[in-house]
Amino acid sequence: MKEAIVNAGIIRYTDQGTGQVIVFLHGALSNGNTWRKAVQTISKDYRCIVPDLPLGGHSIPLNPFSDLTPTGIAALINQFLDVLGLNDIILVGNDTGGAYAQMFTVSYPEKVSRLVLCNTDAFEVFPPKQFSLLKTGVNIPGFTFLMAQLFRFKPLLKTSMVLGLLSHTLSKEDLYELYIRHFIHNKGVRADFTKVVKGWSIHDTNQAAEKLSFFNKPVLVIWGADDTKLFPIGLGRRVYGIFPDARFVIVENALTYVQEDQPEEFAHRLVHFIESTAFPK
Repeated sequence: MKEAIVNAGIIRYTDQGTGQVIVFLHGALSNGNTWRKAVQTISKDYRCIVPDLPLGGHSIPLNPFSDLTPTGIAALINQFLDVLGLNDIILVGNDTGGAYAQMFTVSYPEKVSRLVLCNTDAFEVFPPKQFSLLKTGVNIPGFTFLMAQLFRFKPLLKTSMVLGLLSHTLSKEDLYELYIRHFIHNKGVRADFTKVVKGWSIHDTNQAAEKLSFFNKPVLVIWGADDTKLFPIGLGRRVYGIFPDARFVIVENALTYVQEDQPEEFAHRLVHFIESTAFPK
């Protein structure tokens, strides 16, 4: 892992491959590990930058003053790109990371050459209704500490109340080791997560959808067909309908984490999209 120093602290990230830059954003209670399988393939032809955003699965808490509202996270991503000297990227967002990808693109459209959204929050879904109680819970003292103690019981992680709706293939051990371990053991990580959840508002996603209707660069919307609870296909079709130049792809046998359940298919679809929308040299 590499580290980038931004105003709010340290962002850890991986940087694999060479060529055109693709930046991958993950969801809440997750981190860059969610892209590990797909990036193995994609990084053969492209430079893949995968930051650990401060969404509860990260390992280094940010400074207490950090702004983790959606606007603040978009600015954080921009600072991260500036530190790496990146100005022309393909931006990929999944789950909550898809919402932040939308808001980043609204705020910094000149930096995004193509946008890829995969089973993402959008419109009135931010967060999905299954997790809407989080917004109330994080205002209760000790709530995230209690979450952390419950998460120590690994079978709970695979239930629909926690992370079981996200992936067919992730085991309870995978969920614990790859994503939840730091949330359990680091109170600063939990504090960041609390700030993130308090910032979720459908005002931001609805406003982003309205403004993105003017984003006329190529967009790929790729959707896991089995995701009927969190981000159903109907939501994916609505996201696809936002953009003037978009493609919509359904991936079978995948839940929210298409990149976990069908990494080769995800990689193939992404690379094909990039190649088919390549700008003449």
